[in-house]
Amino acid sequence: MSYYDAAGDPVFPFARSFSPDDLNRLQQIFDDCLSECAFSIDSEQAEALGNTIIRLYAQGQRDPIAIKAAILPPFKGRAWAGRTA
Repeated sequence: MSYYDAAGDPVFPFARSFSPDDLNRLQQIFDDCLSECAFSIDSEQAEALGNTIIRLYAQGQRDPIAIKAAILPPFKGRAWAGRTA
């Protein structure tokens, strides 16, 4: 059975867990992107942003600059319903 997220990307259990260093990097990337996009921490947008960051990281992209370059333009350019930034 396959599951898909709202963007249509497959959702599956990760083959391995993240190390404490990985989690720190993920948190820093998320915090930077959240600030750049001006999303509320408890918003639907923040959840989608976090899911995207984790998916890219799990697929092997470890460069924070590359991750931000890949996701910030679409997230900043997307018209979010109810956004108050």
